[in-house]
Amino acid sequence: MENSTSELINLQEALERLDNDMDLYMILVDAFLQDTVFQADRMRELEKDFRNSPSGECLEAAQYIHRVKGAARQLGANHLATEAQKLEDIFRRKEKGHLHDGVDGVDTTALVEEVLELYVKTIEELKRLSN
Repeated sequence: MENSTSELINLQEALERLDNDMDLYMILVDAFLQDTVFQADRMRELEKDFRNSPSGECLEAAQYIHRVKGAARQLGANHLATEAQKLEDIFRRKEKGHLHDGVDGVDTTALVEEVLELYVKTIEELKRLSN
């Protein structure tokens, strides 16, 4: 793996968290690539549940995105982690989100699509870095 920072992965920062243990980082990358189940259709379904929730909260959606956020942060995928954090905060009602009408906060549907796109790009970058 090359020891550099890309637009999507801050390898130096990730390695600092891991006491510069590249072997451990590679184990985490492999686990993320093989074990992290983050399905676009499921995320969209959970976001729809959130929009239809009378309480405006969806803990299942928050937990789903939380796993990806944590793994991304550990790997130095800061952009993905930041956007996933925004989504998690909305699902937990720490921030305001809305249906699609531009009222009272962030368009959760658009944010989900942004996170999904970042996820795909991050996976591609991690695969590239691990070769």
